[in-house]
Amino acid sequence: MASPRRSRHSRSGSESEDGAIRDGGDRHRHRRRRTDSRDRRDDSPRGRGSYRDHPSDRRDEPRRRQRSRTPPPRSVPDLAPATAFPSGGAYIPPARLRQMQAQITDRSSPEYQRMSWEALKKSINGYVNKVNTSNIKEIIPELLSENLIRGRGLFTRSIMKAQAASSSYTPVYAALVAVVNTKLPAVGELLLHRLVLQFRRAFRQNNKPACLATTTFIAHLTNQKLVNEILAFQILQLLFDNATDDSVEVAIGFMKACGAYLTEIAPRVTDSMFDILRSTLHEADIDQRVQYMIEVLFQIRKTQFKDYP
Repeated sequence: MASPRRSRHSRSGSESEDGAIRDGGDRHRHRRRRTDSRDRRDDSPRGRGSYRDHPSDRRDEPRRRQRSRTPPPRSVPDLAPATAFPSGGAYIPPARLRQMQAQITDRSSPEYQRMSWEALKKSINGYVNKVNTSNIKEIIPELLSENLIRGRGLFTRSIMKAQAASSSYTPVYAALVAVVNTKLPAVGELLLHRLVLQFRRAFRQNNKPACLATTTFIAHLTNQKLVNEILAFQILQLLFDNATDDSVEVAIGFMKACGAYLTEIAPRVTDSMFDILRSTLHEADIDQRVQYMIEVLFQIRKTQFKDYP
């Protein structure tokens, strides 16, 4: 018996049903692959939390790695007490300063000593910064009322820094140091010791501005009879040995500042120093500007240092 013929419509219907079944099977297979890939995710510390299927997960991966690398914040214990005075000259409002002073009753405690040290430093810096020719008589008694035995290092550091910043006030600073030295010779000795060390360091490093500032201060201290003339001649001899443009310029500035006093105290030695300058002018290979400075110094000598008392 012959099998019944299938119509065109019935064949197409069965094919569409087969296609729907096939599509459904493919969808289920894709779901299984995705779940398998997530199950096979790398659980190592390097690949933990990384999804390779979704693009947004790949974009978030560097952020996750950065978050994992950042260490947690550590809690730093408060080592200083609440009444500790901040070092380095930090500003404290007056109300808080009075409150801190009221809290400290033991004068032998480190907090009280630190507070008194900072107050002494602030006071000395204030006196040195505001001294000038018109108020030096009023500044000196106020400065001597401070504890300069304890703060002699603060005083020398402050006055050296002020003199290097404003060399035009060097005679005022030298006069102030000379008066303080009459009452406290240890202060003048410490200042001179630090000035000599600073000059030697600057000369060794070819630091011309530091050499000029230091020698100018030493010269004015020589005028105040705080420094012996032997030290002044030793400085000149050191500057004239293996003379260069910078060393001769520093020596000329030194002679301008204290040449009148050296001529009065030791005229023969001063004449020998001028002879060295004359030979340097004619024989040494120095710059034309320095030669002109030497000629100007000889003109000042002829006028007996009238403009450089």
